[in-house]
Amino acid sequence: MVARLMRPADPVPGPIVARRVVGTPGEVAAVVATLRHSNRLIGMSLPAQMPAGDPRVWVTVRFIDRPRAARAAVPARTVRRWPVVTAVAVPAATTVAVAGYLAVQLVTALIALLPLLAGGAFVLAVLGLLLRRSGVCCPGLHCPGCNH
Repeated sequence: MVARLMRPADPVPGPIVARRVVGTPGEVAAVVATLRHSNRLIGMSLPAQMPAGDPRVWVTVRFIDRPRAARAAVPARTVRRWPVVTAVAVPAATTVAVAGYLAVQLVTALIALLPLLAGGAFVLAVLGLLLRRSGVCCPGLHCPGCNH
């Protein structure tokens, strides 16, 4: 398969510039490939070795000099969605956190009060047994009728 150089359609949409690219063979090949991929490469010279045993090479390239495309703007819907999500999620998460904290505090307080509640229930049970009626005429503790 023979690689073809894509030529830009006539007329050329910008000035043609000639530049010398110097670097390692991989760097120079990357620059040429980038220009070719963007369909801006017009022509190039054969790679030449730098003098005095330098491992770098140089190439003269001719390409169309046009400005880079502007970055696409972020859609407004995406930008507006985050504040709405935040406005709903933050109060909801705060409410759940506060409810959980209050539930933990309530359970801790009930566990701390459990001995007191059990003691109070025991005292009330004993008083109920002592004050209950044991017969028809006996009203309960220290009954004058039966000396209970």
